[in-house]
Amino acid sequence: MDIYQAEMQLSAAKHLRWMPDTIDISAKGIYIDGWVLSVWEDSEQTRFLLNGKDFAEVIWPVESPDIKAHFNVLPNTNASRFRCWQPLEPGEMPYENGFLRFNVTGQFGEHRKSYRTAWFISDPDLEVAAPSAARIERVIGTNHLGSFKLGGATTLNRLEQLLFDRFDRPLSTFKSVLDWGCGAGRLTRYLTRRAATVTGVDIDADNIRGCAETITSAHFQLIDLYPPMPFASSSFDLVIGISVMTHLKESVQHAWLAELNRIVESGGLVLLSIQGMAQSALYRTSSEQLQAVQRQGILYTGNNSQLDQVVDATNYYVDVMHSHEYVMASWSEHFEVLEIIEAIASNQDLVLMRKR
Repeated sequence: MDIYQAEMQLSAAKHLRWMPDTIDISAKGIYIDGWVLSVWEDSEQTRFLLNGKDFAEVIWPVESPDIKAHFNVLPNTNASRFRCWQPLEPGEMPYENGFLRFNVTGQFGEHRKSYRTAWFISDPDLEVAAPSAARIERVIGTNHLGSFKLGGATTLNRLEQLLFDRFDRPLSTFKSVLDWGCGAGRLTRYLTRRAATVTGVDIDADNIRGCAETITSAHFQLIDLYPPMPFASSSFDLVIGISVMTHLKESVQHAWLAELNRIVESGGLVLLSIQGMAQSALYRTSSEQLQAVQRQGILYTGNNSQLDQVVDATNYYVDVMHSHEYVMASWSEHFEVLEIIEAIASNQDLVLMRKR
């Protein structure tokens, strides 16, 4: 057995647990399918939940040679797909606080930390206009609108419940929130429902224009490739940066960490994501790359071309991996690094930091 692949795949089983493929919501009912990585539970102990309640109809387990090929170290992956159906009564509104919550659990169901593996879909009546396919693709690597919305709604709800779980604070208690690297507004479009004042910044001028046109309850600002940003010191008490540090070189990362420290007030929180073991399993990262990350702390895996059409800066936007040990030690130059939570932020690990 390749112990490095086993480490990644077990991390995916523990922290990702499951992934949805198709979600279809109509007046007649709610359909979802996907796959589950089950290490400890027997198949009859697995529960498929909608807003915390078992689906009415479940087909599980279903043969899945593709999942077996991808997660070849884990048990039971040859039959890890599922299909669920929940009929709706005429006029029934299944959304709770503006979202549907999907989860897969063991026999005991959800608990205080189950939000970490839950997926969320927004009530379409509350959605703002969608960005163009090209704008979406520059953010998530595909132009699939459903994936864009699913990722944003899920990240919002997971982060809000993390803040409540860790600090007993909902998003509404933060007076000024910055979405650093907002892209096409995948997260910002939902942040505005929970936070009073939201600002989105990005180096992509086209996406900033699009966000300003569609998400009118937030403020948007184009920023340069390098600090400073046009904000006064201590302007924000919460900064969120999803999949930003995964695309910056080490010296640029430290420049931005110093800038974030400047604009965050004392005691303010900074939440930044990195590629962890679970996402590495999804990407089929090689054992050699995984070893290099752990030994070097930070590893450049190549240039990233997603912003080439909108940002004129050769070799600025790259793909980067970090080890937890590196982040805990190196980023502590700028912030108190409190915790790293696996796979909670669009399948990436989340670094939870506080300004001293």
